[in-house]
Amino acid sequence: MAARVGRSAPAGVAPCANPLARHVTRQAQPIIGPLTSTMDNATPLAPLPRNLLDAIRDAGVDPASLARRLGIEPASLETGVSFADVDRFMLAAWEALADPAFGLKAGSRLRPERFGIVGIAAMSSPDLGTALKRKARYNRLVWGDVYEVDRRGDRATIRVACVLPPRPYAQARIDMELASLLTFSRLVTGREVTPVAVTVRQAAPAYRRLYGETFGCPVTFEAEDDSLVLRASDLDLPLVSANSSVGAALVAAAEAHLGRMVAPVEEDGFRPRAAQAVRRLLRGSEPTLDAVADQLHMSSRTVQRRLAEHGLSFTALLDEARRESALDYLRGHSVTAEEIAFLLGFATPSSFFRAFKRWTGRTPEAWRREMRLRPA
Repeated sequence: MAARVGRSAPAGVAPCANPLARHVTRQAQPIIGPLTSTMDNATPLAPLPRNLLDAIRDAGVDPASLARRLGIEPASLETGVSFADVDRFMLAAWEALADPAFGLKAGSRLRPERFGIVGIAAMSSPDLGTALKRKARYNRLVWGDVYEVDRRGDRATIRVACVLPPRPYAQARIDMELASLLTFSRLVTGREVTPVAVTVRQAAPAYRRLYGETFGCPVTFEAEDDSLVLRASDLDLPLVSANSSVGAALVAAAEAHLGRMVAPVEEDGFRPRAAQAVRRLLRGSEPTLDAVADQLHMSSRTVQRRLAEHGLSFTALLDEARRESALDYLRGHSVTAEEIAFLLGFATPSSFFRAFKRWTGRTPEAWRREMRLRPA
C-alpha cells in the first residue's frame, strides 16, 4: 500500500551549522571508555544509545527507575548491558510508554552531544556515504540492528534489519532507525536532505500520517524491506563535522571493540541479508537454496558455508523466515490463515498450522485474537 505524503522536516531537527564540529573534538575522548568495559565471556555487552534513553526520559519514563525495578544497574545502560537485559528493559519501557509512534518521535530528535562512539566516528567522516557505512559497520556495538547501504544508479538505499526475534517494540526500533538515519544525515551535512522514498514492511498503522511528517516523501507500507532511499548524490555531500584524525582514532577503537565481542555480527550482516532474501522469495512457493544464493550474488556452496559459520542450516533459515513472516501477516489482520499458508509456500494449510503451533504453541487465529486484545 503506497501513501503519498507531504513534505515536512522532522520535529526537533535544529539548523545544521558548523557548531556540530565542536562535539567531535570535545566528546571523542570520554566516549571511548564505556566501550572498553569488561565483557561477560558468554554474553556480549553493549550500551543503549544515549539518545534513545533521553527520548524515553523525555516521554515521561525514567530509565534509571525502570532499570532498578528490573534488577539492572542503571549505569550499565550507558556502559554495557547484556542483550537479554536490553530486551527486558525495552519490553518494560514499551509497556510504560504506551505510544506506538515512539520510534519515529525518538529518531527525529537527536542531540549530537549525546552520540556515542558510533555516532562520533560516523560524523567525523569526510562525506555522508562514508558516515553511513561506518554506522552500518559499528551500529552493532550499541544497538545490534544491521544496516545495508546499497548504491545503485541514481539511488542509494539504506536497508535496516532488526536482528531480534519478533518483539512488541520491534517496529519502534525500525521506525527509530529510519528516522534517525534521516535526522543524522541532515545534522552532519548541514543540508535539508530529503528522501526519495521510504519503505516499511508493516501494514499502515494508526500513526501513518506521522511517517509523512517525518520523512516528507512517498511512504510504502507492506513492502519487502524497511528502507530509506536517498539520491546517490547525497552520499557525496561533505560533512560539516569532518575530522580525519578523530575519525581514525575512533574507528581504531571501534575495530578493537568489535574484535573483543563474543560471536560478533559479520561486517556485511550476512544472516539478516540471507533472511531478507528468503522473505522476498516467499511468494506462494518454497524458496530454494539456489534462488537465495542468486539473490545474495553468491554460489550455493558459499551460502551453505556462511550459514554453517552461524550455526544455521538453510532449512532452519527458511523456518525462521516463515515464522517471522507469518507473525507479520497475522498482525495485519487482513490475510486469512489459509492465505498465509499459500504465501509462505506450505503445501497445505494443515502443514502451516502444525508449523505455527510448533513456533508459538497456539493456532494462528488464537495468536491473532491475543494480539487484538492487547492495548495499542
